[in-house]
Amino acid sequence: MPANAQHWIHRLQLLPHPEGGYYKEIFRSANEVTRAGATDPKQACTSIYYLLEGRDFSGFHRLASDELWYFHKGVPLHIHVLDNDGSHTTIELSDTDTGSLQAIIPPNTWFAAEIPAGTGFTLVSCAVAPGFDFTEFEMAKKDELLAQYPQHEGLLERLCRC
Repeated sequence: MPANAQHWIHRLQLLPHPEGGYYKEIFRSANEVTRAGATDPKQACTSIYYLLEGRDFSGFHRLASDELWYFHKGVPLHIHVLDNDGSHTTIELSDTDTGSLQAIIPPNTWFAAEIPAGTGFTLVSCAVAPGFDFTEFEMAKKDELLAQYPQHEGLLERLCRC
């Protein structure tokens, strides 16, 4: 019998994530790097398992670092990216002919993720470099994004958590 979301949540000991879904940090580099123009060192890289199921979603947010997503199991996942110029791109993360096995989200870019079918689950890994730090994580405020990107009202209404 194929594994379902609860199997992976239990097996990988995933916890609820503030942006939606479930996660577990699995790697935090002992190496440190310093961004150009900064003075405070950061871990070189961090990595998590991340799982979404059904109609749950990763709400619009942004990070100060690059984030790479890697598909492992489940149904196709859509990552919605809003560029500074207002353009919207959808990346399908999946092992189907229309999908990619990995996606790259540049730093300071608003993005969200959902399962377009609204059923099943998707298990991915996310690597962040320089490493993830909650002080560099920003959840979108729907009203502010609507003012900046009014042309994407439907998308923002659906995928903003606050």
